[in-house]
Amino acid sequence: MSEEDIRRRLAEMKSYLEKRVAELTKESAELNSFLEVIDTMLAEKSFRRVALPAERIGPPDRPLPERGAALPVEEQILAAGGVRLGEMLVEGKTLTVIPNESLRFDVDSPPMRAFLVAKVLEPMKARDAELCRDKKKRQAEAFTYHMDEDYGNLRALIIHNFGDGKRLLELKNAIRWTLRRIYEKTSK
Repeated sequence: MSEEDIRRRLAEMKSYLEKRVAELTKESAELNSFLEVIDTMLAEKSFRRVALPAERIGPPDRPLPERGAALPVEEQILAAGGVRLGEMLVEGKTLTVIPNESLRFDVDSPPMRAFLVAKVLEPMKARDAELCRDKKKRQAEAFTYHMDEDYGNLRALIIHNFGDGKRLLELKNAIRWTLRRIYEKTSK
């Protein structure tokens, strides 16, 4: 085999390898995309509507506000086994979620990112932003949220201007489901 033949074969092999690497990279990206879609669909399909407890658990631990002031409403978030996952506090148009400090709720977990943020919080925020652009809602009344985290662990979720009772119920159910799913996955 002449030196020219060797160079030609090496060039062909290099070309073939580059082509295969590109094909495999593309296939890997497509497979990762499929996995993301499946994660999202699983998060949606495993979401169950939960009935709210008929009465509040435990005595009030705060003094009553002055006459005429809005009463804060607090609800416990419990796991199936009765473990306290956190609490939700509604004051006016603000919903504050405070997870149990002794538990870890990863803000990057699929139930949190793919479901709660991507399917619930961000669409609500986008709807209100659109209403603000169309001058149907003032910016000060638009839905906003903030996740207070410590090294990836959720410390608090604060939602301002959540809207009407139906939207509040949707938020509470989604938050309750998300915390329960994260707890179930981490407690196994």
